[in-house]
Amino acid sequence: MSSRIAQNIALGFVWLSCTHTGLSQGTIVYSQPSSPIILWYQNGTTITGYHPMDVDGDGTTDFTFVYSPTFLGVRSERANRILIRLSPPPDLGGPITPLPAGFQIGSGSSLDPLSWWAGFDGDFDPLGIYLNGGGSGDFVGQRAYMGIEFQHAGNTHYGWALLQVGSFGPFAAIESWAWETRSGVPIFAGAGVPEPSAFALFSVAGIMLLALRRLRCKLPT
Repeated sequence: MSSRIAQNIALGFVWLSCTHTGLSQGTIVYSQPSSPIILWYQNGTTITGYHPMDVDGDGTTDFTFVYSPTFLGVRSERANRILIRLSPPPDLGGPITPLPAGFQIGSGSSLDPLSWWAGFDGDFDPLGIYLNGGGSGDFVGQRAYMGIEFQHAGNTHYGWALLQVGSFGPFAAIESWAWETRSGVPIFAGAGVPEPSAFALFSVAGIMLLALRRLRCKLPT
């Protein structure tokens, strides 16, 4: 097979595998940036960094991520909430809980020891705390989903964010997120990732058929 034909087939599969931002599949809106959003404290450059997250793309920050030399966390804005693991009394709040794929995120997710938590005004709930070269927190060293509840057009909606959190230092990546457009309806962690469209499949099939036809024409008879 010539290199040009091989390149055409490869480009077809690359195009098919590309992900997009703000795609709607059924009632779920899925977003994935062109590259993961990196939250990373770099020595000598900043003391504390912040990253606002607008889940539904309406121009309003729904959650704010923070990263510092010793801490990674998330703050809920306004009446929005995050699914956490409650700390034992008399402590209040707790660490953000990592959820596996398929976990149902909704009003019924708040079962002991998990709870929907809005936090205190201005406070951040921990993804990871880093001291003495190590990290502590449920999300440390995990690639998992964060359950979110937020207000959209005056109604409550549920969603998830796929995060990867470092084990030994304040490093995290926001890979993608999705939300259910039907008010009050639960969403499964990882749901909404778009399947290849029929148009994409036909496009790749066309590239492959054209490449094979050209190859056949070049074969000796």
